[in-house]
Amino acid sequence: MTELKKKVSAVMVAAGLALFAGTAAQAATVLNRGNGGEPSTLDPHRTDGRIESNILRDLFEGLVVYGPDGRILPGVAESWQVSEDGKLYSFQLRADARWSNGDAVTAEDFVYSLRRALTPKDGIQPSSNMRVIKGAAAVIDGAKPADTLGVAAPNPRTVTIALEAATPYFLDLIAADNSALPVHRGTVESQRERWTDPGKMVSNGAYVLEEWRARQQIGLGRNANFHGRSGVSIDKVNFFPIDDSAEEVDRFKAGTLHLTYEVPQDRVKWISLTEPKVFWNRPFLATYYYAFNLTVEPFKSNRDLRRALSLAVNRENIVDKVTRAGETPAYGLVPPIVPNYRRQTADFIAEPMDNRLREARRLFSAAGFSPMQPLAVEILYNQSENNRVIADAVISMWQDAFGKGIQVKPVSVERTDYLKRRARRDFQIVRAAWIGDYADPTVFLNLMLSTALPPRNDPGYRSRKYDDLLAKAAASEDAAQRSSLLGQAEKAMIDDDPVIPIYHFSTKSLVSQQIKGWVYNVRDVHPSRFLSIAEKAAS
Repeated sequence: MTELKKKVSAVMVAAGLALFAGTAAQAATVLNRGNGGEPSTLDPHRTDGRIESNILRDLFEGLVVYGPDGRILPGVAESWQVSEDGKLYSFQLRADARWSNGDAVTAEDFVYSLRRALTPKDGIQPSSNMRVIKGAAAVIDGAKPADTLGVAAPNPRTVTIALEAATPYFLDLIAADNSALPVHRGTVESQRERWTDPGKMVSNGAYVLEEWRARQQIGLGRNANFHGRSGVSIDKVNFFPIDDSAEEVDRFKAGTLHLTYEVPQDRVKWISLTEPKVFWNRPFLATYYYAFNLTVEPFKSNRDLRRALSLAVNRENIVDKVTRAGETPAYGLVPPIVPNYRRQTADFIAEPMDNRLREARRLFSAAGFSPMQPLAVEILYNQSENNRVIADAVISMWQDAFGKGIQVKPVSVERTDYLKRRARRDFQIVRAAWIGDYADPTVFLNLMLSTALPPRNDPGYRSRKYDDLLAKAAASEDAAQRSSLLGQAEKAMIDDDPVIPIYHFSTKSLVSQQIKGWVYNVRDVHPSRFLSIAEKAAS
């Protein structure tokens, strides 16, 4: 047995013993979830990553939440009203909302938390999506103090949020965006950087943080003070930060994981044929893409070069022969499943691949590169077998297109290092993906606002035309006009080639038949509070 296999086996045995001990000694119901990698933080205002959000949805509860099927449900707010003009939301908080330490959750907690989440300091990079709140743009840009934000607490059980313009998707936004999650002020301010440690964190969700062993396990236990505790079936949730999808599959088959984050690309077809009852394969609201660093050369001022590299990527080949899980080739950022929006694409979408390659070579040469003067470039991505095979495919396509005129080096790093490098734009080309918080084009289009910072505007894209079109769309109260303006903005951005869209996602994970309550929704979000575990898997 190799050393690697010994380590994997030891971890799997340990996980199995932990599950057995928890179940036998405490008679607890334990859910073991594969989660794709180590979380960078459990401060909800400092991350919007999927890996972190999976955990945060169990630890914290906002004013409203998404139910299992994606419909809006009451959270801390038991009810709400919207003004006639759609610009003022008033939320009435439930009387039994409590923090895990027993403190009442008050309206002032939400005022404090929103102000904190939208102030760009202490490592917080505010969400561009929240600019719909009155005064948020000035706070996010550092032009005005946080107390000018359009959020107030008229009394301890009422939160009001004023908007710049009517925003029909606002409830979806605050259900999905981590910026809208409350944090416990006393704990944050007294514990400072340590407030997210086990034993120190005070949260208001269905679960509390009991342990966090780096690169091994994040363990959550039931929150005895959660208002909906009687409807929570699972006692303990373990998140395993496994960045090797093959290892996840092995653990799933060994019975020590109930769920995997994903499965390896090269096993998708086999698993779909051999394990159809547990293979979860559905389209969802996400796009995989490569971003150019537009803040430095060679990509800063060379659109021909960016376009040449984009033209040479055969998206159809990638989804048919590499990912093979029902993904859709991407020629823009907004996925086709977003409703009430006309899909925007690159103008070469209908061109045969031979024609694309011919144009790619012409532009590559026009950009000044050749075998005599080759382009040397690196692709940064976080460690993952799936990311590796996609990078290998893209590199092969570029080498076939440009021969000795291009030299590409893949750079695979651990996820924490990847996020740090991405945040400071320490890359030439970076692998990126965005999962939509709600089904509206702005979830994806706001990524490329000039004011957005990584991990949103990874390329450092700057376009006054693009910003103006999004601003006009935000101010428009006519649905058709708004959709048209958003489409114009996306098309203008696509034509500037700041990114190479590659595909729109489908889920590809394994879900044990013991798990009940796992319901399809376009965000592929499944909080543990809505799940249960049957004693025996369904036949």
